[in-house]
Amino acid sequence: MKLFLALTLILGTIMASSLPKYETKTLKNGLQIVVIPLENSTNVISTDIFYKVGSRNEVMGKTGIAHMLEHMNFKSTKNLPAGQFDKEVKGVGGVNNASTSFDYTHYYIKSSTDNLGKSLELYAELMQNLNLKDSEFQPERDVVAEERRWRTENSPLGYLYFAMFNNAYTYHPYHWTPIGFMNDIQTWTINDIKDFHKTYYQPNNAILMVTGDVDAKEVFKRAKKEFGDIKNKAKIPEFKFVEPEQDGPKRITIHRDSEVEMLAITFHIPDFKSEDQVTLSVISEILFSGKSSRLYKELIDKKRLVNSIYAYNMENIDPGLFIFLTSCNPGVKAEDVEKELIEQIELIKNEKVQKKEIEKVKINSKADFIYSLESSTSVANLFGSYLVRGDLTPLLTYEENIEKITVKNVQNIAKKYFNFDKSTTLILKKGK
Repeated sequence: MKLFLALTLILGTIMASSLPKYETKTLKNGLQIVVIPLENSTNVISTDIFYKVGSRNEVMGKTGIAHMLEHMNFKSTKNLPAGQFDKEVKGVGGVNNASTSFDYTHYYIKSSTDNLGKSLELYAELMQNLNLKDSEFQPERDVVAEERRWRTENSPLGYLYFAMFNNAYTYHPYHWTPIGFMNDIQTWTINDIKDFHKTYYQPNNAILMVTGDVDAKEVFKRAKKEFGDIKNKAKIPEFKFVEPEQDGPKRITIHRDSEVEMLAITFHIPDFKSEDQVTLSVISEILFSGKSSRLYKELIDKKRLVNSIYAYNMENIDPGLFIFLTSCNPGVKAEDVEKELIEQIELIKNEKVQKKEIEKVKINSKADFIYSLESSTSVANLFGSYLVRGDLTPLLTYEENIEKITVKNVQNIAKKYFNFDKSTTLILKKGK
């Protein structure tokens, strides 16, 4: 009887999930292939490759290399001149792009199902035949340096964001964001880039994913043909960085050429696998999602203190941050906004949220989740982001866990993590 009940519960959970089914195989060289057939008769697929490398895998003095390598992947290969990758994709009516995060690097090609072979061929070419010429590297370094200036040096909010990680982390590589430090960008050598590519861009450190109107058997067959003979070239280093527990509050004032003052407050939270992450996401929704959220109503509408505000939880491989980030209105002091923000944080810790707030978040979260399953691109992003971080469980149990959230959960989790004795506060003031 107990076995029957257990099986019924398991099957009920599986049947209740909105997630599409997926199939996976791993080649002898360690490349994992994941196929998610959507069977939607669109003749559209997303072909993605995720590498298990991001700024988390860098070391001080060589920061930003993962992002730089993302740029270099669109330069020349043994069989393709620089820029030809993009031309090949556009030539078959496809679109492509890439991104680098703290934990992984992601490349995608969206095309018709008929062009699956072309996408796989291009990715295999990048993995095994990238030239990495110094003549292509030097001008691209200037492009990345300019990106750093635009996003960070010349953007007060971008500078505050970068400084926030510099101060919230002292030892772990999350100390910097994927763009890296400017001095590192200006002092890399082409050999640094080659070594990084050799170490991390190999089959046993990658996940190939094809999502959409496609047959799984065909994908496995073609992927084996293109990638099966690619060899691994280096041992992937074991990651050993653990951020020490913060032993007191940090408070930093920085000065930039800014028309308004800005504020950031961060709290340390667990990694993406933690069961507490779902509740932290609900807290984020209650506080800042939409014009009816608490922070929007109080700080933007009612008191007109800020022009933008964010409150969200990071979901990283290693313990991350819950981030409060805001830009004040002209003439408003960041300290005044800080008082109001602290009041709102204490409110969610010490007074029960209304049940209707949680029910609204549940409805919106489930609607957003189901909406994210409608296109091949968003499904690939969703599945790939969990697989590349090493655990699909949080995704598979998301709908079930969001339904379990209660008023008590929200208050307990807020009390657990919003501890000002272990917080980091940054204030940005006007000044050179």
